[in-house]
Amino acid sequence: MIDNFIQDYKKYRKKILKRGYEVVGIPVTISFFVLLFSALVSFFLIFELSKWFFLLEIIFLIMLLKINKKVDNLLEISWLNYKEKLKDYIEYYLQEKGVILSEQFRDLSIILKEKSEKKYKKYDLNPYLAMVVTIIIFALSLLTNDSLKPLIITIAFISIFIIISINPIVNIYTSIFINRDSETIYELASIVDELYFEASIKEAKAEL
Repeated sequence: MIDNFIQDYKKYRKKILKRGYEVVGIPVTISFFVLLFSALVSFFLIFELSKWFFLLEIIFLIMLLKINKKVDNLLEISWLNYKEKLKDYIEYYLQEKGVILSEQFRDLSIILKEKSEKKYKKYDLNPYLAMVVTIIIFALSLLTNDSLKPLIITIAFISIFIIISINPIVNIYTSIFINRDSETIYELASIVDELYFEASIKEAKAEL
């Protein structure tokens, strides 16, 4: 019953939920990626051409933060609307299966959370990346050729930037491609939790 419940929820969720770019709109989505690409390019140009690109980098980052905040707000509002539909669907679905008591909702939520935890994968590469960065900095510090110092500094910054970007990229990848099932099941468990609290309140009032 649990596995069928999860699969049916996924199907219904996929049917009613819009994709992120559909919620925020194509222009905002394109603007976000254009600014992100521009920020990365200007970061490298700081070392290659001129330090004036540092000012441009700050402008790009400020604009990125503003767009990111707008995107978060749009997604949050959209999710609240979808959540009510999902909640109504789950309540009706479980009623059809005879799940109406608070204890049943609670037990179901516990099982779903356990399933979510078993599927969840997380990779913390920070200790290893910190070690690599330390080795790179130490190795570069041994070079004493003054004419190569600008090139060495540029290589050091680029290497550090690439290395510290690996962990977030890995976590984003796991979130999108590996942990999607885990997060969806946990989302389902959270909605079942709400139904559990609502059922508990109704049962408490009925006893008065």
